[in-house]
This record gives sequence, structure tokens and C-alpha cells, in this order.
Amino acid sequence: MTNAAEVFSKTRMFTGAPFDVSVAIGNRSQYITLDPNGVLFREGDDADGFYAVEAGGLKATRLSPDGNEQLIALFSDGEVIGEMAIFDEFPRSATITALKQTTLIFCSRDAFFDFANENPMIYRHMLSVMAGRLRATNDSLAARDFLALPGQLAQAMIRLADGFGREMVSGAVRIEYKLTQSELGAMIGASRENVSRVLNQWKRAGLISRVDGYYHIDKRSELLEITEA
Repeated sequence: MTNAAEVFSKTRMFTGAPFDVSVAIGNRSQYITLDPNGVLFREGDDADGFYAVEAGGLKATRLSPDGNEQLIALFSDGEVIGEMAIFDEFPRSATITALKQTTLIFCSRDAFFDFANENPMIYRHMLSVMAGRLRATNDSLAARDFLALPGQLAQAMIRLADGFGREMVSGAVRIEYKLTQSELGAMIGASRENVSRVLNQWKRAGLISRVDGYYHIDKRSELLEITEA
């Protein structure tokens, strides 16, 4: 098991902060283990802190107006879940479910403020983190306006490969989660039909393949070029 401070220090939330901060937060945190399909929290639950993913994988889903589950995001090693709960008391905005055996480190809101009130410099760091998150959100929204569907889909596939990929003997990278075309569409705000059309084009061109329900990235460099088009 990795030291909690090391896990926190590698997250975007504490990147750039003194390592002592990660040590202090780690000392105030606790480990949690989820089995596959275990629920971390549900949409509408009270939010009482945040989590860092030490190892494993999780998905964030919401219920659509017609009651269907909609995939929002996937989380892998080194990512943070629920950090907005530090600053507001709104309920959880999504349901988080483990895709495989997953270990997380939980820091409660109270534990975070116990440290922050004694070390107010952390507030300046957190403002920077939140500003970066807002900028990333703005960039994502701008991408939907200015980047064509293939570029948005290529970005999503590369992120999934980086977070859930396993390199195969062939050199291809397999995304270790069976994604449907509807789920991919939900992640980028596109229809399943349009996603299917682009994926089929890429399959014919040899950029990707699908084996036993898993997507394989066969030509990452060409997908990267599409994100820049």
C-alpha cells in the first residue's frame, strides 16, 4: 500500500503544494476499499469530504430525466473525486461506482479545515486549483463549440487509454473498460449515431479496433493529430 502522502502529492489537487501539506492531509485521512460494483456514494447523498484514488477505477453516472444511467466520467489512479465538497455543502452530483477492486483515501471536510485553519496558505493553493479546474471546464466547453466531433471523440479515447489502458503485445493499448457507443457519446455530448459513424471510420482506417468488447487504440499518434485538427 502506497503512503497516503505520496498519493495526495501526485494528484492535481496538491501538485505544486509543499509535500508537508500532503503529509498533513494524509495523516488526517483513512483508506477505503471497494469491491467491483461497490458504490462509493450516490447522487443526492450528503457530501462530507473528498477522495484520492490510490489504485483501481471508478465511474461517475447520473440518472437522466427518463431514468436511464448516463456515464459522466471515469476515474483512475491518482485522480481526486468530490473535492468541491470542501467548499460547499451541496449533495453529491453523481453516483460513483467501482469498476474493479479499488483503494481510495478519504479526507473529511472537517479534517481538511482543521489543517487549513492552522495553515491558511493552503487556501491560496486551493484557489489556484479551483481556477485551474474552471479554466479546464471552459476549455472543454469551448472544444465542444470549436472542435469537430472527431476531435472531441479522439480526446476522450486518449484520456481513457491514459487512465485505463493496458499495452498489448501488438503495441496497441486496450481500454480496460467495456464502453458502449452511447456512453462515449454521453461523455462528449454527442449522439450514439454520430459516435458510431466516426468509430466505424477509424476502424476502417486502422486507428482503433474492438476485440471482445474492448476498444483498442492501434494508432495513438494519428488520434492525437485528429485532436489538433
